[in-house]
Formats: sequence, structure tokens, C-alpha cells
Amino acid sequence: MKRSAMLVRFALLLSLAAALSISGCKKKQPPAPAGGGEPIRLNAAADIENYKEILRKDPNNLQALIGIGNLYFDTNRDLLAIENYRKALAIDPTNANVRTDMAICYRRSGNPGQAVEELKKAISTNPRHAQSRRNLGIILIHDMNDVEGGIKAWEALLENIPGYPDRENLKGEIARMRSVQGSGKQVYK
Repeated sequence: MKRSAMLVRFALLLSLAAALSISGCKKKQPPAPAGGGEPIRLNAAADIENYKEILRKDPNNLQALIGIGNLYFDTNRDLLAIENYRKALAIDPTNANVRTDMAICYRRSGNPGQAVEELKKAISTNPRHAQSRRNLGIILIHDMNDVEGGIKAWEALLENIPGYPDRENLKGEIARMRSVQGSGKQVYK
């Protein structure tokens, strides 16, 4: 066998050995959940099981319903998050944080209309809930193609929450969208 062929084989064997040694050091991750989403982190999976156990004993435990809903939200298991958020909202319908997270799950699962409805409910129970107002504008603009409605949602945010931390950026975005809207150009592609 020629020396150059032996060197190529040796180099291939070295690279294969290196690849195998590196891949053998990785932690094993659980499989991705059915229906998409990110793999559940091992501690999240254990936390979900803990919440399930709490809910088996006390199905109306508000904190457990919110906690498991949040874990499903974080791992993009939106339908399971919605299911638990609905149960939590049956107990506390004024929880704007839960309603807003549920709205995001509706949006991610392809139902922006329901997301808008949930955000409007959150705003009606807590007019100073900035995240609901911010998300309402985003969904109206990007998902519902209602630029004027989105701008109005953001203007209401600025009006109702004078100390909003991202105020100047949002005002700039509103001004930019208004100028583009008046020019006949597409606001977002």
C-alpha cells in the first residue's frame, strides 16, 4: 500500500476516534416531545412530575397549575400549557400574567385570534399590565395584519403606563410605522 493512502487512512481513523470520544462525553437528553417543541430539560421533567403528583392529590392547587403550565410553556408544549392555564384561570380569572402566557401559547399554536381575545381579557382585568398590551400590539401587527390596531394598542400602553421602561424605543417604533404607513410602503415584510 502506498504511503499517501496509509496516511489518509490514519488521518480518517484519528478523526473518527476524536469524534467518538467527544460524542461519548455528552449528557444524554430526553427525546423531543411529540408534536414538536424543545426537549424537556431533565430538571423540568422532574418538576413536571412533582406538579402532577401535587395535582393528583389537589386538582385545584392554583400554584401547581400555574407552575406546570409555566414549565409546559417554557418547553413549548403549548397545548398542555393552555390546558393547565385554563384550569388556573377558572380559579383566578384575574391573573393577567397567566392569561398573557396562555395567549402566547395560542399564538405559537397557530391561533392568533384567540390570543388577541385572551390579551384583551387580561387588559380588561389589569389595564396597567404592560406585557399584555405589548403582546397585543405585536400579534395585531404581525399575525392579524392590523397595523393600525397594533399601533393603538402600543399607544394605549404608553398612555396607561407612563413609567414603561422601553418607552422611547416603542415611541420610535410607532413613529416609524406611522411614517411608513403614510407612505404606502409595507410596514413589515
